Amino acid sequence: MDISRFTRQSEFAWRIEPAGKMRAPVVIYASEELIRDMDDKVLEQAVNVAALPGIKKASFAMPDAHWGYGFPVGGVAHSMRTKTALCPRAV
Repeated sequence: MDISRFTRQSEFAWRIEPAGKMRAPVVIYASEELIRDMDDKVLEQAVNVAALPGIKKASFAMPDAHWGYGFPVGGVAHSMRTKTALCPRAV
């Protein structure tokens, strides 16, 4: 994966600010070596998750993230569709 698209927040945290249809940023936790080795589909899917209605805080991907069926395996997000319910989307 091309790390030039990210802002490095810390040694193991990489962030992309919301753009286009994204409602939240994408944050990937990984070493530079691991993030460079990740497939671009991981970022594509994490960006898609960041565009989901109700997403809160960010679309996160863990160091072992790899692309899945619509949501990266190793991705985490939560949304709040109503004022009273917290609905986990995927882990």
